Amino acid sequence: MEMRMQIDPELVNKLINSLPYPISTDDLIQRARQFGVSDQILGMLEHLPKQTFNSPQDVQNLVGGLSNLPNLGNLGGLGDLFKR
Repeated sequence: MEMRMQIDPELVNKLINSLPYPISTDDLIQRARQFGVSDQILGMLEHLPKQTFNSPQDVQNLVGGLSNLPNLGNLGGLGDLFKR
């Protein structure tokens, strides 16, 4: 049985665009929790490498690449949100 995440692209984009840059991975995850994103998205963010993000594009590029990792399962198209 395939599990699909329910992703609100608007919520994700609002989160990414509202962050104070530069931001560390840990601060990004903390802000995402405060923003109210789903546990699935938090789990995905926890797979990000520990680094500093200097812009929304930095986050989008890395998150988009995570959709291809088999151990994360189906991200319900989250990665596709950032392939514009």
